[in-house]
Amino acid sequence: MKTIGEKAGKLDILVNNAGISSDWGGSITRESFAATLNTNVIGPWAATEAFADLLAKSGHGRVVNHSSILGSIETLKATDEMNDFFTYAYASSKAALNMVTVIQSKALAAKGIKVNAAHPGWVKTDLGGANAPLDVETGAKTAVELALLNDDGPTGGYFHLGKKLPW
Repeated sequence: MKTIGEKAGKLDILVNNAGISSDWGGSITRESFAATLNTNVIGPWAATEAFADLLAKSGHGRVVNHSSILGSIETLKATDEMNDFFTYAYASSKAALNMVTVIQSKALAAKGIKVNAAHPGWVKTDLGGANAPLDVETGAKTAVELALLNDDGPTGGYFHLGKKLPW
């Protein structure tokens, strides 16, 4: 943070992309649940708070939180198709990240910072695995769209490939 401030004086875009799942495969402990929450919720919240002043200096700061459709309460209630993927730690952490997104979007609006959540889709990454149908380029599209929003673009939303998702 200090280096960015000294070298650039501002920060235009922050993408909170780190994420883990400690409970795919069925077993979970208090420690692994806490580790998932720490990485997937507290990490993005803390990074955004730490960089808020530099984002404000941009005049059009953008924060993109990489969430997941697995954090959508409405989707969970409406489907049985993804039951194997709805796990306590990961799904709860992404639902919590969605709430952090909404709260930070309101808290940082006066500084000209837009905060949104992106669902990249099921992407071929270390977390998504080799069976995922989307390549990394396709998975990045939503985050790029949100990072490059015009000043009249949305804030506090949850999106996938240009479409608003249910909370």
